[in-house]
Amino acid sequence: MPGNQNSDVSQAPRKEKFSLGTRIVIGVLAGIALGVFLGDLTGPLAVVGSVYVNLLQMTVLPYVVISLVTNIGRLSFGEAKKLGGRAGLVMIALWGISLLVVGILPLSLPHWEAGTYFSSSLVEEPEELDLLALYVPTNPFHSLANNVVPAVVIFSLLIGVALIGIEKKNQLIEPLSIAGEALGGIAKFITRLAPYGTFALAAGAAGTLSPGELFRIAGYVASYTFGVLLLTFIVLPAFVALLTPYSFIRVVSGARSALLTAFATGKLFVVLPMVISTARDLIVEKGADEHEAQESAEMLVSLAYPFPNAGKLLAIFFVLFAAWYVGDPLELADLPMLFSVGLLAFFGNPVAAIPFLLGIMRLPGDLLSLFLIAGIWCARIGDVVGAMHLAAFTLVCDAWNRGWMRLRAARVVPVTVVVVVGGSVLLGANYLLVSESIRTIPRTKDRVLAMELVDDIVEMPEIDARPNPAQLRNGENRLQRILRTGVLRVGYEPNNPPFCYSNASGKLVGFDVDLVQRLAFSLGVELRFVPYERAALKDSFDADHFDLAISEIMSSVRNWGEYHETESYLELNLALLVEDHRAKEFDTRAEIKSMAGVRFGAVKGMVNVRPGLFRDMQMQIVPIEDPREFLEGEETDLDAMVVSAESGAVLTMNYPRFSIVIPKGISLRVPIVFATRERGELSRLVDSWIELKRKDGTIPRLYEHWVLGKELTKTKKRWSIVRNVLGWVD
Repeated sequence: MPGNQNSDVSQAPRKEKFSLGTRIVIGVLAGIALGVFLGDLTGPLAVVGSVYVNLLQMTVLPYVVISLVTNIGRLSFGEAKKLGGRAGLVMIALWGISLLVVGILPLSLPHWEAGTYFSSSLVEEPEELDLLALYVPTNPFHSLANNVVPAVVIFSLLIGVALIGIEKKNQLIEPLSIAGEALGGIAKFITRLAPYGTFALAAGAAGTLSPGELFRIAGYVASYTFGVLLLTFIVLPAFVALLTPYSFIRVVSGARSALLTAFATGKLFVVLPMVISTARDLIVEKGADEHEAQESAEMLVSLAYPFPNAGKLLAIFFVLFAAWYVGDPLELADLPMLFSVGLLAFFGNPVAAIPFLLGIMRLPGDLLSLFLIAGIWCARIGDVVGAMHLAAFTLVCDAWNRGWMRLRAARVVPVTVVVVVGGSVLLGANYLLVSESIRTIPRTKDRVLAMELVDDIVEMPEIDARPNPAQLRNGENRLQRILRTGVLRVGYEPNNPPFCYSNASGKLVGFDVDLVQRLAFSLGVELRFVPYERAALKDSFDADHFDLAISEIMSSVRNWGEYHETESYLELNLALLVEDHRAKEFDTRAEIKSMAGVRFGAVKGMVNVRPGLFRDMQMQIVPIEDPREFLEGEETDLDAMVVSAESGAVLTMNYPRFSIVIPKGISLRVPIVFATRERGELSRLVDSWIELKRKDGTIPRLYEHWVLGKELTKTKKRWSIVRNVLGWVD
């Protein structure tokens, strides 16, 4: 009947004009376009995207628990033994492949000499990884609530294994299976919202990410991206194609929707149903039963998900990149420790793992900010290779269990050609991109010379090398003379960055200069700067050249009687400045103690702290006037130079072939002071003033700028068409 025919037609499922993957791509591109157009005005859309991601998150961990319990519980002892051994071998193989790519990526980085400002990681002991809390679920419900995935997985595995030997296990497994199907149905429904959720996520990210931030981290972003492309579209599909009946192209095309969704959402766990569907469809294509293929895919994906995947392990490359970036590349001998510890660390959150690994490798901990900025992009594409990792694991394990796994000899040559040619092209392209990006990065020496005072509070006058023209009157102290003449004369030692030096424009700058100008402002007087030599500081005071001396003056009892020390305004860490290729020789106190005839250079202030730093060592301290005598090769018989780690770090920026070493077993912090001729009204006033500047945040703020190298500038609003081109908003 016509009526019935119309009814049948109306009830037929409507065919989508575009596939889910295509609609996701459209959503991402539209979101990026909107973000570029509106800029930071798209911020509210990020909330919409977060709501979508949270909806996806709510079913994942319960789904993993139920899948592991039911799928393992169904097994017999023989099946469990076979599955566990095979799955473990395949996972180890995938980890090895991923770490091999991590180890190869640095070969695509161009030669780069650099240094970096001081970082607290040079003196801090790395935090220990609490493996017990990560793996042993003392309270499984706490682990579930706090997303401690390894502990949740171990708890689920134990329940699943315990069920294997229970006769009436189906009475529990069947209800759990129904609950798992319900959770899977919810996840599939929410996944259909992906085009809209990914549109909001892409718009929020594109509108708030600063082009300047992306430009600064272009080298790491490019390298990580090429690593993702290499693993996702070449290495992992090649691994599957060589050992299973699935072709290289079919593996890539079959995983397309899962890869696109992982990229769009930036959350691997939200695409688990898609990865399962991809593996199931490929298994069914080779003649397997659909229900059996579904169960196998669910179990294997659930089993593999909590373990570190290729996307997480690829983030270990950041440590290698950071070492290259600061001009101290890791050696081949460092990689086994980095990879073994990194593998364990990445069972947890990468944001916690990276500082841990930086500490172990003794790299600046403040490089974490670079990782976090890059993570806006890298975490997203890392989940893409993570999805391919899960698919590869599932397909290889399933093929092994079905007896399909063997080396496809006919594919060896073409797959090898694809890997070698494709890998060479990607690594070569990365070399060119990174080379281009570092051309625009100022040399570290230029960064130091480009530094300016945080605030120009008082007029910086010409240098005055004469004795004070206003002599002290009878009964007058130095503070009274300063207030009478309206001039504070400050002695400084030239060429002592970051405390006192001349920048590229010839202006006197540095931590001490920035601080002492505030003292002049507080007193309401002008400044006069007078140069002095460290060895002649007492003579300069006696000749009344200046009222106050600055330039990283280290406190020492040996200064008693030569001049008076004010209240300390900083504490510095003593270290050694050595040539890069000799840094390992000075890594520990024991190694230095075993050396014969060691000669260390030190300026006068450093000579005074020798007993505390190198007590009971057979060594010679050679006084020198200027660190440049050692750095520029005038003192060729010196093995190293004693410096503060803070100033030494800046010296390595000017002289990249040198490194800062704080030997293990040697830890000494030295107070830094100003100096006056004698204890009097001026020194007491400076003591009180320093305490005020410490409490009001002035000294910590200057420390961030001059010692840590942070830019103390206001953040500009994100560039956008609507603001910067059309001028519709301010």
